[in-house]
Amino acid sequence: MKPSAVAGDNDIFRWAVIGPGGIANHFAAALAAVPGARLAAVFARDAAKGQAYAAQWRREGEAPARVTTALPELLADASIDAVYIATPHSHHGECIRAALEAGKAVLCEKPLVTTRAEGQALVELARRQGVFLMEALRTRFLPAYDVAGRWLREGAIGELRAMQSSFCFAADYDPQHRLWNPALAGGALWDIGIYNLAVTRWVLQQMNGGICPEPVAMDVQAKMAPTGVDAAVNVTLHFPGGVTSQFRCGFDAASANAFEVLGSRAALRFPQGFSSAEVVELYAHRSRPKRVEAPFVLNGFEGEIAEAQACIRQGLVESARMPHAETLALLGWMDAIRARFPQAA
Repeated sequence: MKPSAVAGDNDIFRWAVIGPGGIANHFAAALAAVPGARLAAVFARDAAKGQAYAAQWRREGEAPARVTTALPELLADASIDAVYIATPHSHHGECIRAALEAGKAVLCEKPLVTTRAEGQALVELARRQGVFLMEALRTRFLPAYDVAGRWLREGAIGELRAMQSSFCFAADYDPQHRLWNPALAGGALWDIGIYNLAVTRWVLQQMNGGICPEPVAMDVQAKMAPTGVDAAVNVTLHFPGGVTSQFRCGFDAASANAFEVLGSRAALRFPQGFSSAEVVELYAHRSRPKRVEAPFVLNGFEGEIAEAQACIRQGLVESARMPHAETLALLGWMDAIRARFPQAA
């Protein structure tokens, strides 16, 4: 793909947002921290909602982003360099496909789609079209993960033994809300459990020269909501050498959402909110804990935006830091876990 923006930090890179909901507010805010990034267009099914979003994120001295309720119109705009997709999960696939077929680079919120088969088809389309496609998994670009990754690769924890994590929050049950609605691809695993799986894979990659082994077994327990989506999921993944990763994700409990890596010499820990960590700690036996603060530049979304812009300007179809193979592997693991649910969502 040949983007309209020319490489260089001071050049304008024009983003269009598809789906101006809550998560898209974090994206729009983070644009201010990425050189050249601008919100240029918005697609919303509700014109008033789109206009309010464009007005909210208008920069002083600049016109607000153009708003349209016609997706083909937005995708036909030659001035747009890339689209950011933040619709409900159920609509990711159709929006990605439309953008790729129109030659527009895509940064799409996690999960990219809800099955590996659909993800594979979209990856193949991106490659045929020569158009950039990346799943927006922000943990891969957080400064705290850079620190933790260095410690893991340097052998600070010794040999890897196990991982433990949680990602939970208490959400009121509303069958129409995207979290609980099967028509909107609701459910805890897709919405938040993907982070537990992604950090598990990331640690294994740091400890194994970039390679993540496949689980040899999975223990899965799921609590299903009346709508049929997963309200909470408990999983233990078993890997070669006796390494395990245990996690819980759910909409039915409060948690510090910590992540801990247990090693033969030390433990590494994101003490709270591991999906948006700004602190990492190292605990070694009979030693004082080592704590490093690694704050965001702005809100933690800027890293994935900067990565996407850099890749698109280089004419790449995927990011080396969040490649297509990683997205497909995550979808494969979620497929396998969901196959063990007591009933299909």
